Amino acid sequence: MLGKRRLLWWIVGVCAGVFLTLVGLSLFLLRPERIRAMAEAGLIKHLHLDTTIEQIEVSLWPRWRVEGRGLSLRVPGRPDLPPFISIDRFSMNVGPLSMIRKHVETVHADGLRIAVPPGDVRAGLAGASKGGSRPDVIVDHFLTHDAELRFVRSKPGKEPLTFQIHELAVDAVGFDSQMPFAATLTNPIPRGVVKAKGHIGPWLASDGAHTSLSGEYVFSDADLATINGIGGILQSSGTFSGDLRTIDVTGSATVPDFSLDLGGKPVPLQCDYNVIVDGTDGTTVLKRVDATLVGTRMAVTGAIRNLAGPGRHDVGMTVRIENGRVEDLLALAIDTDKPVMIGDIALNATLSLPPGPSRVRNRLGLAGTFGLSRTEFANEDVSRRLQELSRRSQGKSQDDDMARVLTNLSGKFQLKTGVMGLEQLRFQVPGAEVSLDGTYSLLDEQMNLHGKLRMQATVSKAIGGFRSIFIRPFDFVFRKDGAGAVIPIKISGPRTAPKFGIEAGKIFGK
Repeated sequence: MLGKRRLLWWIVGVCAGVFLTLVGLSLFLLRPERIRAMAEAGLIKHLHLDTTIEQIEVSLWPRWRVEGRGLSLRVPGRPDLPPFISIDRFSMNVGPLSMIRKHVETVHADGLRIAVPPGDVRAGLAGASKGGSRPDVIVDHFLTHDAELRFVRSKPGKEPLTFQIHELAVDAVGFDSQMPFAATLTNPIPRGVVKAKGHIGPWLASDGAHTSLSGEYVFSDADLATINGIGGILQSSGTFSGDLRTIDVTGSATVPDFSLDLGGKPVPLQCDYNVIVDGTDGTTVLKRVDATLVGTRMAVTGAIRNLAGPGRHDVGMTVRIENGRVEDLLALAIDTDKPVMIGDIALNATLSLPPGPSRVRNRLGLAGTFGLSRTEFANEDVSRRLQELSRRSQGKSQDDDMARVLTNLSGKFQLKTGVMGLEQLRFQVPGAEVSLDGTYSLLDEQMNLHGKLRMQATVSKAIGGFRSIFIRPFDFVFRKDGAGAVIPIKISGPRTAPKFGIEAGKIFGK
């Protein structure tokens, strides 16, 4: 009996000793100074960034827990820059085994701010970490809310590009492997919510912004009105790969109510694209954009440069349309119940839209060539005039039946500060060809065009009737280059009621 009691007390003593040893080991391993020193040393070793932690607190009840505040990671030798990474407060549940294994299950962080330094600063950091030995600390799950990602401009005083990250979860956090992540953030321009998931890493110590990432995204309810002069709500989805500095994005987007402040109305826009996004400033290079505006397909390349300051974009594109509809394009500029004209269009143009507070029509620049075929005008008065022009140019009488007049139109154009300059404008109807040069103002819709009317018939046949007898002796004055008549003309006045006239002073001029 005595032997059993001694054995029992011996077991109790051993257990108590083990317990006290574990408590002592825990107190030793979980010393705030030790944890802070170990964390700072590990981050400096793997990130090559100056690391400080203001305070570490340890509690053993009701569970072993470490809390900290004031974590700051800075670029060495650059105290003028904000911390690359800073966290206001963080917490984790730990124990002796966690400290021995240097393994943490979950870290919660509040007040996470990432300020990516300019490219010239990143290039001067230490050599890249390319993997190697297993990192000292592994975190199974890193969770944060309401974080901020900023890209610091190279020139002082310029506002950084800032993304508000509402939720961020990173798993299997280390320094030499890919880490799964899921994030919800607000894209600043155009403003909308992005949900992304994929992989990031391994971390590059020389340039964190070049750490690789890939995945898929959904961009919802992006308000294009945050770009001055553009309107509509965009929905987009796709995949991405690259790094924070150069992201290769492939996807599709729809804008059911796309508009420009040119005076037109919203129209549907859909596109498939492959673009390169510079995450440091938001500049987007359009490698390939296959867009459809209403029913007109177009191929677009170029770039949208994001300049410093809110809402400042410099757009430069080339646009190619091989077989489109002119009424689809005119809908963006003219708001009418019926299209001003309908017909096929082919177009090659360059487009520029510099930033500024004024309306799009005052900033938009266009230059290129176009061709319209089988075109009809909705205005009945214009249609009657074209039919009359065609009838007279062919020398037909009033009694001759005239079929529907379809026109062809081609030329060069250059739009600048709201005024469209037109060169080598060729307008064709059966029996006549009009060549014009001049301008058309988008601001007041006024035309000022001058050129020549070339007719198949002579002037006397075009006039017809009793008066042609008096005109016939003068037909030779207008007969030129194989045409029945070549007459100098002008078109002026508003688009809705243009005036057609003969420039008599040029009939005998050079």
